[in-house]
Parts: sequence; C-alpha cells; structure tokens
Amino acid sequence: MRFAQLRYLEAALRTGSFRQAAKELGISQPTITNQVQRLEEDLGVILVTRGAKGVRPTYAAERILPHVVAAVQAERMLREEASAIGGLKLGTVRLGTVPAGSQTILPGVVKRLLTEFPNVRFEVDEGPSKMVARGVIAGNLDVGLVTRLPGIEMAPGADALLHHIDLLAGRLVLAVPEGHRLAEQDEFNPADLEGEALIFPAESSILGQAWERLLDGVEAKVVFTTPNAEASQSMVRAGVGICMANTLLDSTVSGNGVSLVPLPYEWAHVSTSAIVRKDEARSSAVQAFLRLLKETAKTL
Repeated sequence: MRFAQLRYLEAALRTGSFRQAAKELGISQPTITNQVQRLEEDLGVILVTRGAKGVRPTYAAERILPHVVAAVQAERMLREEASAIGGLKLGTVRLGTVPAGSQTILPGVVKRLLTEFPNVRFEVDEGPSKMVARGVIAGNLDVGLVTRLPGIEMAPGADALLHHIDLLAGRLVLAVPEGHRLAEQDEFNPADLEGEALIFPAESSILGQAWERLLDGVEAKVVFTTPNAEASQSMVRAGVGICMANTLLDSTVSGNGVSLVPLPYEWAHVSTSAIVRKDEARSSAVQAFLRLLKETAKTL
C-alpha cells in the first residue's frame, strides 16, 4: 500500500468518478483505476462499485475512508513541513470562504502571503457558511472564513469541533427603497413587515436563519429569492421589496435608491471569523495564513 493509492481512492470517492479524479490529480484514468484495484488486492476488500453514474464506495470503503483522508492529509503535511524547513518553498492552503471574506480581508492577506512565500498556492471554494463549516469539519478544507451570528450554530456539532477566530465585526440591516416608511421610523418592530414584499437569500445562508428569527410570528410575503447579495440590492433599488443585508459586504451601502435600517437586536451583530478544526496539527502554510489573517484584521 502506498500513499499515492490512498490519494487516488480519496479523489475517486470524493468526485464520484475515476475520470474526474484523474483530471484533478493530473494522471491518466487507466493509472488511477489500476492503482485502486491494486489497493483492493492489497487490503483484500472491494472498495468501489462501478456503474453508469460513476463510482460509489462500498461498505468497506465507508469504514476506512476517514483513515484514508487522515493519511492523505498527513502525507501532505509531511511534505509541506519538510519544505518549510527550507523556507516554506512549498505549501497549499485549502480555503473555504463566504463572499464577505473575499470582498474584505482576503485580498490583502493573499497578496501578503504570496509575497512572502511565492510557491504557496490556494485551493478556494466560495459559498455559504454552512458549506464552509461542513468542509472544514470533514477535513476537505484546512481553514474557513464564515459569517457568524450569536446563538446560531453553522453545522451540527460545529461549536464542539471547530475553533473560531473572530476577525471583523459588522451588523445586519434591512435594505429598503429610499423613501420607504421604515426608513423614516425612529423604532423598528418586526410586525411592521407584515404584508411587505420581501427578497429572501438562499435557504442555507446565515441571512436565511436571521430572517427566521426576525419573522417569528409574522406572516412573510416572499416575492423573490436569490443567493446573490448584489442582486438583492438591485431588487430593492428597483422598488421590488425589502432585503436583509450584511454591512461587511461592499454592496451594503445607503444611497442610489436604497436606505439601510439597523436591526436593534443583539443577535444582529455579525462577524467574519476564521474556523479550523480543534486539536489538529496545521501545516506551515496554514499557520502563516492564519497569522496574516489576524494581523490584517487589526488594520481594517
């Protein structure tokens, strides 16, 4: 059994395809198929089933997959640590981030890291906080940038499994068309949203969970749904309805047809935070990335 065979098996099961795994790893499909078959012979169990829809793990593969993922991660860290002895000449940061991270803290951090360590590379997935948290918990991501709200857990067991590093603070607001009655009121009451046309985010987003809190007991009238924050603002600007927005996003600004109404609740205070798995050794590249995140956050 070799580390390469474990990498091939992990990639095939993660992508569900020998062809896609071969493309990702930069090898030929016959090579990856042959090596997985040799691994099966070595272990004495069948690991994958092949069908029209690609490859699927057998019961045996599901049992050993956590150990395979851990071995692949250990090999990668071993190589990176050996490289780090010579000045971090090699390294990969597998990063998941919410859009707010890409728009605020990440550009400066990535530039600084690549300036100090030109051979470090990033593998980045962008999506909602739940997706990022699941990726970090599963070990598919080294570090995540997420949006956190007080009292809301991003994924089952996340608080027990993840370490959080708060970086930037903001708040949630309602974006309403300019001249809307809510923009003129001194106090906000959720009941004021009864009958109002609402623009909702993706169901899995933190904003979606915040809407649930805000509209408890209020009959919602959702007229449009979009995962895109800028699209939501455009709808508000056109007078379609009201959306919720995060002040940490560049698109959340007053003017040009939009007014912002602060939500006067403690749970509406939002933060962009880095998350990593607890009690886990981290490669030098990831440690350098976390250090620069903390340093850059202090300047923003």
